[in-house]
Formats: sequence, C-alpha cells, structure tokens
Amino acid sequence: MNVRRAYCDTTAGQVHYRSCGDGTPLVLLHWAPASGRMYEHLLPVFAARGYRAIAPDLAGYGRSDKRDADWSIADYARNLGEVLRAVDAWPAAVVGGHISAAIATELTIAEPAGVTRLVLDGSPAWTAAQKATLLGHFTGLSPTFSAAGSHRTYAWDMVERLLAQWDDRFQVSADTLPVMYAYLCDYLETGLAPKRALGAYGMLERLALIARPVLALSADTEALRCTHAAVMGGVRDVREHVFPGAHPLLDPARAEEYAGVIDRYLRS
Repeated sequence: MNVRRAYCDTTAGQVHYRSCGDGTPLVLLHWAPASGRMYEHLLPVFAARGYRAIAPDLAGYGRSDKRDADWSIADYARNLGEVLRAVDAWPAAVVGGHISAAIATELTIAEPAGVTRLVLDGSPAWTAAQKATLLGHFTGLSPTFSAAGSHRTYAWDMVERLLAQWDDRFQVSADTLPVMYAYLCDYLETGLAPKRALGAYGMLERLALIARPVLALSADTEALRCTHAAVMGGVRDVREHVFPGAHPLLDPARAEEYAGVIDRYLRS
C-alpha cells in the first residue's frame, strides 16, 4: 500500500495529511474529534478506483497545528482551501461528514471553482430542538477537575458515547478496544480544547447557496439521519443514498460498499 505521509505548511500553520494514489483529487474530511486516520482503510480502496485520495487532519485535530482557538467554520474552510492548493489538489471532489460537512459546505460556497463535486455524509443542518437532543447525549461530561473524579474518565466516556452515536452497534469489548484506543488518541490530540465553531454555524441557511452538485449520504441508524430531509430539501442539485443499518464508514468490511457509492456518483 503506497500511502504517502507528509506535512504541508500553510499560512495557518502545519497540517498533516495522508494520501494514496495519483489520480483525480478526492479529499476526505474526518468527523470530529477524529483525524484523517479514520479513512486509512479507505485510501487504498479509492486509489484502486483511480483517485488521489487525501485525508487531512483538520487544523486543531490529529497531528495538525493547534492554533485554531475561536476559529469559525469559515476559518476552517479558508484554511482547507490553502492546504489543498499547497498539496496540488485544487480543484477536487470533497467528502465531508458531521462537522466537516459544514466546513466542506462553506468551502464550496466561498470557492465553488475549487470543488468539482461535494459529498455531505451526515450534515449538522439541524433545528434547535434536534441539536439539543443530539448534544444531550453528552450532558454531564466535563474535563474540569471534579472532587468526584469524573475528570479522570472524561476523555474515555466522551469517545465511548461518540462511537455509540456514530454506530449504534458499538460496545466496548476485547475486540473493539483497539478502535477505542485509536479514537481516544485522536481526541487527546485535540488537547480537549473546546470547539465552538459548529454551535455558531447555521448550516440550514447555507444549503441553498451551494452551487455544485451534491450527494447527500446517511444511514438508517446514523445520528444525523434526522437532518437528512433538510439537506435534500435545501440543496438545489442533490442526490441521495441511505446506507442500510449502521453507517459503513467505521466498518472496514464495508469499505468497498462505501467507496462504490461515492465513486459511482463522481463518475455519473
């Protein structure tokens, strides 16, 4: 597997990315608080289909620069555009999921010439009530010191709840410990710094401004399934695919299924 690892200096600092293949640029943006590592099993699959698959660690995540305090979604999008130019992946097809769906949306609105096609894989295009319900799963978790000792397990508890939200079948076991540890490392690499950008971003109002074709993805039991209808109704040129059962992104056994849906869309 020819996976190239490199660092790219941009005006916003240092951004780490993983890349595989030498074809048409396809940018895969990780969910939060993960890193580009979540696409490692998919990079060679997309490369085999003729793409140059690139999975950057967004600023503030993974092994990228942490100087993203108080950035807005527009700031992350601007930085992403700089990164893609720096690694000669401009224009590119872009896949964004969850918080990175918002970043990909903003990049497409701001610089439509740089995004050939857009894939929104679970979008935080939520109403206030939907947002409150989804974020309610993390009520009571805080990294601040507690006499009861809850700060000792904060990162573990947060990642366990996140993985269960992303895949409702997930449970911690001897078999899933490596997955748990990998995502725990991702989360710790953020420094546990609060990321307020998503809460301040109104994605619902931005959907109508997307001037590129969009593939909207979801899954039967995916946490953001409830927002899928809003994406379908808000984007002008949109197709959809809903995966049966749990989301396949976290399941290496379903890599071909996931890549195949995106590949067929990009070639259509």
